[in-house]
Amino acid sequence: MTTRPSPPDLESIRKLVHDADVEGLIEIHGAPANEYDKEAEAIHAAIAQLQPSEITASKLLSTLEVIWRRNFIDDDVELALRRPALRDIAEKIARVFGPEAQPQTRRRGVPRSTT
Repeated sequence: MTTRPSPPDLESIRKLVHDADVEGLIEIHGAPANEYDKEAEAIHAAIAQLQPSEITASKLLSTLEVIWRRNFIDDDVELALRRPALRDIAEKIARVFGPEAQPQTRRRGVPRSTT
């Protein structure tokens, strides 16, 4: 039996995008915590269509750049300045939900060793 990582959930994507604050809107400008919700929803919708083997950092970076161009900037120089932060988001999403992701399990009711 093959175990598959958890499917991408919107809340996890939201948190990753919020914490990255690529535009500095939250930290510098005091924007509300939901500032990047539209982008997180677009990212989630794009990757929800993918199989885990397709959720790679390079594929996600391309998706993130399209979303950032549509919602924030459409300038190659400005996009290049944001690329490291976008790459970091892509790598984190791929690590959690992509082909190398390990299924998350909770150990409940398992007695602790007393040795």
